[in-house]
Amino acid sequence: MRKLGLAMMMTMFVLAMICHSIAFADDFQSAVETFKKSDAVKPFFENCYGYVVFPSVGKGGIGIGGAFGTGQVYEKGKVTGIAKLFKGSIGFQLGGQVFSQMIF
Repeated sequence: MRKLGLAMMMTMFVLAMICHSIAFADDFQSAVETFKKSDAVKPFFENCYGYVVFPSVGKGGIGIGGAFGTGQVYEKGKVTGIAKLFKGSIGFQLGGQVFSQMIF
């Protein structure tokens, strides 16, 4: 029981550190430009009505894990709002990572 409590506390600490970071406007634009350079993603930009870009999603866990990111919502190429991404997982895991994500 103590190990589970310790694992949960460590996970919450990692998530708190992830949530503490703030993404700046430059990060959003550079993430969009990076995705637009990808041949696999270009058709989505040409045919979509809108999309959400998350320039940095932090993920971490020890047994119990989670991820968090803040993104901008674009409609016809203009910023129309913000979005938050939350993920949770349980299972064999140890570590953390940061990645970018787009949702069309």
